Amino acid sequence: MTYAMKTESIRTPPPEINTGKKSPFGPATARAVAWFVLLAWAAFSLIPIIWLLLAVTKSNAQLQNDFPFSFGSFGNISTAWANLQGYDGGVVADWIGNSVLLTVGGIFLAVITTVPAGYALGTREFPGRKAILMVSLLLMLVPASALVLPLFLEMTTLGLVGHPLSVILPLGVFPFGIYMSFIYFSTTVDKDIYSAARLDGCSEFQVFLRVAVPLAKPIVVLIAFFAFMRNWTEYFLPFVMLGGPQQPLPVGLATLASNVPQLNPLSAQAADVGLPELILATIISMAPVMIVLIVAQRTVLRSADLMGGGLRG
Repeated sequence: MTYAMKTESIRTPPPEINTGKKSPFGPATARAVAWFVLLAWAAFSLIPIIWLLLAVTKSNAQLQNDFPFSFGSFGNISTAWANLQGYDGGVVADWIGNSVLLTVGGIFLAVITTVPAGYALGTREFPGRKAILMVSLLLMLVPASALVLPLFLEMTTLGLVGHPLSVILPLGVFPFGIYMSFIYFSTTVDKDIYSAARLDGCSEFQVFLRVAVPLAKPIVVLIAFFAFMRNWTEYFLPFVMLGGPQQPLPVGLATLASNVPQLNPLSAQAADVGLPELILATIISMAPVMIVLIVAQRTVLRSADLMGGGLRG
């Protein structure tokens, strides 16, 4: 036997030995495990929502005595709504209006600031560009609650504490939107389109307004969607900046919960505001989020797919 043959025999791996035993984790088992995990996750997520939708149909006594997933009556919903409207002189309507104002104002400001910023970062080279991107990434990682104190001191200096602008202005700073917009303009849109517009004599502002903005619909949809989800559920910032009837609905829910006798026995609130009213207010706060998710899901997914296609390309 030659040296080459010996070397080849050493390099060749030994044949696999078939013991006749099959792995217990076959495709059927894997599918069963996957379905079990998905169903368990779905049950864990949906059971609280189902309970809320059924609990709002019950009175205080029914909530304590009836089966948790039994149905009460639509009359109890009407009674809870009437009590909720009469709570503290109708302050619940003010909370809802404040939430709409803060959410819409924050979305508008986020869109008109992040889209131009992302366009500039994604299409132009200028000193400090990388530093701005790094700061945007760092701000995405910093918890929002950690910035509330410096924001409060800043708004105090500007004399805006107690004014809706003290919440709208910080909500307009949306680092995640800046980074999404940067990715969109740098990867999805062909830069030759901008160059052609400049050769035709357009200024940079005209290129942005006439070329970039009409092409920016997908990223505007994504920024508005994520900004809405953040703004509508924002709690800590308006809790610190605003007070009384200026509070939005998430802060108002905490105030309402503190006055429910079942949750706070020391509360001196009238007995006509209880758990059914708190549950109804919770559903009202959840409804816009659910509606936006259902209505805008196709548009959001299509916009996300356009961005994903740009990244793959």
